[in-house]
Amino acid sequence: MNVAIADSFYESLSKLTPDEQDQVRETVFLFLQNPKHPSLKWHKLKRLKNKGFSSLYVNMDLRIIVYEGREVPYILVYVGHHDDAYRWAENHQAEVHPRTGVLQIFRVVEETKVVPKEIRPLLNYPQDYLLDLGVPPSYLRPLLLVENEDQLLELLSGLPQDVQERLLDLHAGKKVVPPPKVRTLEDLARHPLSRQHLQFIRDLDELRRALSHPWERWMVFLHPAQREAVERTFQGPARVTGPAGTGKTVVALHRAAALASRYPGAPLLLTSYNRFLAARLRAGLRLLLGEVPENLTVENLHSLAVRLHHQHLGPARIAKEEEYLPWLAEAASGLPYEPEFLRSEFAFLDAWGLYEWDLYKGFPRSGRGVPLTARERLRLFDAFQKVWERMEAKGVLTFNRLLHRLRAKAEAGELPRFRAAVVDEAQDLGPAELLFLRALVEGGPDDLFFALDPAQRIYRSPLSWQAMGLEVRGRSIRLKVNYRTTREIAQAAERLLPPQVEEEVREVLSLLQGPPPSVRGFPTQEDCAQDLVAWVKNHLDFGVPPEEIGVLTRVWDLARSIRERLIAHGVPATLLSDKDEQEEGVRVGTVHSAKGLEFRAVAVFGANRGLFPLESLLKKAPSEEERAHLEEQDRNLLYVAFSRPREHLWVGYWGEPSPFLRA
Repeated sequence: MNVAIADSFYESLSKLTPDEQDQVRETVFLFLQNPKHPSLKWHKLKRLKNKGFSSLYVNMDLRIIVYEGREVPYILVYVGHHDDAYRWAENHQAEVHPRTGVLQIFRVVEETKVVPKEIRPLLNYPQDYLLDLGVPPSYLRPLLLVENEDQLLELLSGLPQDVQERLLDLHAGKKVVPPPKVRTLEDLARHPLSRQHLQFIRDLDELRRALSHPWERWMVFLHPAQREAVERTFQGPARVTGPAGTGKTVVALHRAAALASRYPGAPLLLTSYNRFLAARLRAGLRLLLGEVPENLTVENLHSLAVRLHHQHLGPARIAKEEEYLPWLAEAASGLPYEPEFLRSEFAFLDAWGLYEWDLYKGFPRSGRGVPLTARERLRLFDAFQKVWERMEAKGVLTFNRLLHRLRAKAEAGELPRFRAAVVDEAQDLGPAELLFLRALVEGGPDDLFFALDPAQRIYRSPLSWQAMGLEVRGRSIRLKVNYRTTREIAQAAERLLPPQVEEEVREVLSLLQGPPPSVRGFPTQEDCAQDLVAWVKNHLDFGVPPEEIGVLTRVWDLARSIRERLIAHGVPATLLSDKDEQEEGVRVGTVHSAKGLEFRAVAVFGANRGLFPLESLLKKAPSEEERAHLEEQDRNLLYVAFSRPREHLWVGYWGEPSPFLRA
């Protein structure tokens, strides 16, 4: 068919109303069946400086802009209301780059607006090299006249995304290798740079599938690094990492879909640590594929484990901490340890499955803070064993113990196993979960794939992947381009973190621009709450849907009070939970409850000392090492809060601000 759809078309389509989008879909389908159908009122835009653009009639007001070229006969590049569509065509150009051979669509730059003078170019590189990097010839002179970062960002905003990324890497002082040259139409269709912004439609069936579902950019266009993570065959466990907004969940979804196609009939697993995230993965797969493949199980890890235990070992009742902590205190009543240390050490053994003395006595305790002799370990183990025996008598067990039982069953070949598993938000899995997954999935190519961001670890302490039997050296891909959040918000979030997190250098590149975050201090909580309500109402007045506004706090008491205040001021508001997706209103909840979500606008209420980090938790830390881990988790938690918005971020505190804000 030799027809392509550009990402600029999808982006412009998303700004139309649902009824308008339906009319556009009908017109596109008609066009691809018969490009010369008289009702399309095909009109070549001959008066434009840039040749090759034509318009198609949708209705009295809507027009589709089409590019005609030798490389691809037709490319749908834009759709909009009459004046807007023609204005876009006047301001854009489509041409094959003379060096890379890639078809580029970019905003026209007017060289006449540049005033020549003595300057020191921000990017002082030979023009031949810039051409090799994919810079359009018309941008060479303006680019070499750029003196500061603001001018650079403004100029780059009109370029194709891949060229923007290369030039920003140059600006950051990195070595940038020119891309390979496209030579044929087949190369153009396969080239990762083309596939980053062009979708090639091969037949009407493929078009019907595209038209039958919402058009989401992430479903079609992948950045080259994302595509490598999705399509590569890994000879063992692999992982993709990256800051918030870089598309790790998108990679996980596409990876699961690719594996379902690569291994038809083989049992596969797509999972995450809680049911809310698993439900979002399932919904994403339905958008991507229309339906979840029969050989792909999409289930959160807790539900999967409980189901397998029920099927193969019988029903299980999971004991909560408040149930067995009194038993622990009783069993260890004669030992010279604080309750928090006993709880922490018991949890340590439980996480690693150290239920036998021979396993515990020599197991490394690095980072535990409180050194123990062999005799002290034995006395603790005896106390812990009494708790496990009491649990057995009561017919309860911890979730970690359930996982270790299943792991033993899988290692003995007594559980059905998966051919491969894709795990999203893997930074929040502990030893028991990871060892369970390793046992549940057959070893071999493409067996385990993890998507994670170490800076979003808010539940667990850091782990050695090697100690888990998950060697990923040479099979780790790092994403750096933020597709969700503006540059201003992304930079504010990254400033909360150290330059390296768990030996991984933080690097993020956002191509979006927006207003700077508003970080405000107030004398009282009341003053802070009043300003927050005014901020929310202002966004509602400017047309932001209430469901696209999130208000996040550190604790639920603050969340509930803010929800009540919003409702009292006539603002619909609902508490975040895994059951309220269809309810109307501003989303209010703790940062924990917003994990994995995104909003157009986010307010962080209470970025105070004493809340970030939460002082009541720090006081319970049994050692300085544990306290440091808790502080790190709360720093990560504030990073999660800062990285939830796409466009607008408000941060409010009263009294003394969180020490993380001063970092």
